[in-house]
Amino acid sequence: MNRKLFLSAGHFWGDSGAAGINGRCENNETIRLRNAIIARLEAGICLTVDDDTESLAEYLSRIHPGEDSLLLELHFDAAGGNASGCTAFYKNDVNGRSRSVAARLAASAAAALQLKCRGAKPESESNRKRLAFLHQRGTAVLLEVCFIDNPADMAKYDARFDELVTALAGCLNTLMLNRQY
Repeated sequence: MNRKLFLSAGHFWGDSGAAGINGRCENNETIRLRNAIIARLEAGICLTVDDDTESLAEYLSRIHPGEDSLLLELHFDAAGGNASGCTAFYKNDVNGRSRSVAARLAASAAAALQLKCRGAKPESESNRKRLAFLHQRGTAVLLEVCFIDNPADMAKYDARFDELVTALAGCLNTLMLNRQY
């Protein structure tokens, strides 16, 4: 099998995504997080990332994941400043692999940030009900790291950024190198 990891920041320079506290934009945070994770991935992982200038549609038309690929898209949630925690979404009619990987990633992020784990949920429970990134071949997960409009979530994100990067990179390294998905 030819396993590949596809890692996306979810938003690019032309799409700021959710607006957060103190003028923070989702795209800046997801690009920063994606780049930090990449720096901690083990050698030998075949990696494809999104370009900071391409839209989601452009990225999805460029990549060609196979059934044994792992796809992760990073996001920050927003809900009026009161919601808190980490959530991972998987395709509605998915096999157990995406659900299992989503649960592992959500739990890893929540533990690293010391936030509530909101768990792995089908995309039908997301605000959009259908998430294009999840409709690719392979095991696909959309991770909502925390709530960008919640001051307490973002304070933990800032204070525990290195722990988050270590946890997510470690989880991806284990999944990819040990074929655990």
